[in-house]
Amino acid sequence: MTKVRIIGGGLTGILAAFEAHRLGATQIRLQDALDRLGGWSLPRTMQGLELREGEFAFGSAHDPIRRSLEWQGVAFDEVDLYFGAVSPTSDGRRADWGEGPVLAARNPMGRSDGETLCDHLRAYPREAAEPLRRFCQWRLPLWLDQVHASAAAALALDRARLVGPGESAPPGFALRGAIPREGLSGLFAASGRALARLGAQIELGVLVSPREAALDREPDELIVWAADPTPLFDLAALPRPAAVAERVASYVFRADIAAPRPLTVRNFTAEGPVTQVRVYESRGETLVALECVDEANDAELRREATRLLSPFAERPPELGACLFANVRSRFACPTVEAVRGLARLKAELAQRHTGGFLVAGWESADAAARFAALSGEMQTALAGAGPASAVA
Repeated sequence: MTKVRIIGGGLTGILAAFEAHRLGATQIRLQDALDRLGGWSLPRTMQGLELREGEFAFGSAHDPIRRSLEWQGVAFDEVDLYFGAVSPTSDGRRADWGEGPVLAARNPMGRSDGETLCDHLRAYPREAAEPLRRFCQWRLPLWLDQVHASAAAALALDRARLVGPGESAPPGFALRGAIPREGLSGLFAASGRALARLGAQIELGVLVSPREAALDREPDELIVWAADPTPLFDLAALPRPAAVAERVASYVFRADIAAPRPLTVRNFTAEGPVTQVRVYESRGETLVALECVDEANDAELRREATRLLSPFAERPPELGACLFANVRSRFACPTVEAVRGLARLKAELAQRHTGGFLVAGWESADAAARFAALSGEMQTALAGAGPASAVA
């Protein structure tokens, strides 16, 4: 195969286009329904400030996603990424530096087996499992035995630290990572320029249905579906699985805070409206982004931001004007049904299209693992496959 058509212009689609070029594709088309690259990851801007609703940091120099972007000219700045966790205790809250919760437990964690999030939680001692279960039920709108065990990584449960009576938590430390030098907007703009230099054809404002993509596929063309895979189940005559669509309310404030940044503080107490707080800079200004399980009023937001951030700051933070508020449904964690269904979907499409129709799925919370899997599938497909079969 020499031609690659990618449906979806978010970061996954952009990375797939770069990977297609690296693997020797001579004609690359990238199509997206929106009018700009970046998909739903592209932040809104106000007075030049990026109002971010999600993650914005990348890994170390060995991170394959970062390397792929850097090879195409996207500039990054090395930084220390700081994390704090607020965890429940028998008499209130405790705050510790680190990515995951700190929980009291007399026994160590056992082996985590099984397919569901419930199976994962059973590996913890009871005194630690109960607060984690409350936290998961607070965050997710499904029964936990319907949620896939891989959700533990997305919820930072795999970074939990257990401490015995009288013990202190292991000291947290900053992780070495990177942030895009020109912000997320600059990252997507630079990626678009790089794709143009490579000769890729970018088509924006183009809504492509799965059936249209399959019917229009040329014999020597590889299609990479990098958009929401849910509509593909209809194409393959498979039932659509349920996914965990988390309802998230996001708010961004100007702020004055004496704390390291970028800083992410996660709330594991299952109390209050705020699940996590991010402190970051945009064009020299400090911004605080709050993620909530539901809408909250201004007083609640300011109170919770102060309570969550104060243990990690030299003085209580001062929140200024609220610049942005938004409520949306966001895919958070895969269900067991979705993981099984996606495996059946990939197998069905591989059989119908002899390896010429790939799906960049959401079965893993690890972005690097998803990228590595997609890269391997693209390499196999571009190395040679037969002509397209008929669409049912």
